[in-house]
Amino acid sequence: MLTAVTIIAALAGVGPERGGEHRNERVVADPATKTSPRRSGAPMNRPPDGPRSEAVRPNGSKLAATVADRIVDDIAALGWPEGDVVGSEPELLARYGVSRAVFREAVRLVEHKQVARMRRGPGGGLVVTPPSVHSVADAVSVYLAYVGAEIDEVFEARLALEETAAQLAPERLDEPGIAALRALVAGEHDHTVDDPREMHRLVAALTGNPALELFVDLLNQVSLLYLPRSARLGPSTLAASAAAHAAIAEAVIAGDESLARGRMRKHLQAEAAYLRAQQPSRRRLADLTEAVGHSDKRGEATARQIFGEVTAAGWPVGALLGSEADLMARYGVSRAVLREAVRVLEHHQVARMRRGPGGGLFVAEPGIEAVTDAVALHVERGGIVPQHLFEVRRAVELTVLERVLATLDDQGRAALVAALAAERAASVEEFPAVGHDVHNVLARVSGNRVLELLTVVLIRVTRRHSAAPPGAPDLLPTQEVIHVHERVVDAIVAGDGELARHRMRRHLDALVDWVQ
Repeated sequence: MLTAVTIIAALAGVGPERGGEHRNERVVADPATKTSPRRSGAPMNRPPDGPRSEAVRPNGSKLAATVADRIVDDIAALGWPEGDVVGSEPELLARYGVSRAVFREAVRLVEHKQVARMRRGPGGGLVVTPPSVHSVADAVSVYLAYVGAEIDEVFEARLALEETAAQLAPERLDEPGIAALRALVAGEHDHTVDDPREMHRLVAALTGNPALELFVDLLNQVSLLYLPRSARLGPSTLAASAAAHAAIAEAVIAGDESLARGRMRKHLQAEAAYLRAQQPSRRRLADLTEAVGHSDKRGEATARQIFGEVTAAGWPVGALLGSEADLMARYGVSRAVLREAVRVLEHHQVARMRRGPGGGLFVAEPGIEAVTDAVALHVERGGIVPQHLFEVRRAVELTVLERVLATLDDQGRAALVAALAAERAASVEEFPAVGHDVHNVLARVSGNRVLELLTVVLIRVTRRHSAAPPGAPDLLPTQEVIHVHERVVDAIVAGDGELARHRMRRHLDALVDWVQ
């Protein structure tokens, strides 16, 4: 959860992501007075109210969290200038008008989101860091630990995305891509490449869709959270993986989309069987962060320890973990360190601090807001456009549809009917918020918590970037959407899978035209 970079590196035998640590760093001006042009491949425009407008912070808006959001927004206004120093600590204290203690808590949150890091010493300051999928993996692992997602749910979602990547890569492949595939196959054969995830990343990258690449990489990292701490891939396992990767690469280079897709499915099914045999998945995901890795930030280490205790206790929502004084004594930390830990826990909705008589740190119920925020930041920084997101949505939601067609019961039918009724009753102003309810309900009815999470997050992120400007009419054709949802649900309830698939595909393709 809280140290995904360290955890994943330890399990996979790789180091942190390359880049950013040794860049030439230069100081940039205050974003309030100077802005930088965006790089090529500019991401979607940020909505007027910022990327976190839909998130509701637990226990109100804390000052440190508010300052952290302001820092992120100011860095975004500069165009995410990686390696730049956006200000020294004294300069930033004056800019944001807060105490050193509050500012340093805010910086810990910004570092946790992997947006920037504080560099000490002469010429130091807050340095913008390269984007990393690890911050998204942190948020996802917390949510999946809370809901108790099983490894089969993760791999069903991986199949949806990676089969899509294997199908798209052959038709979008160019000669540099062929060279990259051949080099990777050769590297795995002679053991100069020892990270089995590299092939999965590369196939996704060859599609030219950074959103698909993001989610493939994310689910690959989440899969590792189901491995025992002591697990090491043996020579025979690595050889089998390399052979499967070589077969996938061969099919992609040959332009055989069907064969590439089939070989990817077979490989992922074998990987799932291997992980499933190692250890019961739910218990492993829940206790992963109990005592793994090392952090030089005591606040994050304390947060990691508290998270482990919450999961070990079965996530008792509402339970009191202790007063501030109790927790300081229990973990042997100062008030400042404990408050940094609390900010991280509140950010992930693991726990919340209540002040006053009868107050203390209470176990919270995680929502999807933290995952949505982490994905939205990555989308903003990664040059991801709506069309990229909808290609991922299409893969996810068609897989959801297949599950619903196979498992729909009376309770599921009632939920779909209720969602349609809510859409019909919604006003024009309300409809943008409820107009995707049928999609959300389908995901919930599917019974796969990972697919449900991906569906909800993708809908929320695309909605953030399709919102009409203040005062302008929403461009979504309300009555047309309701009509299409009714037709999709009618086909599902009637058990007509072919018609349901046809209608859903056409609907998802049409939605792209209504996103700004």
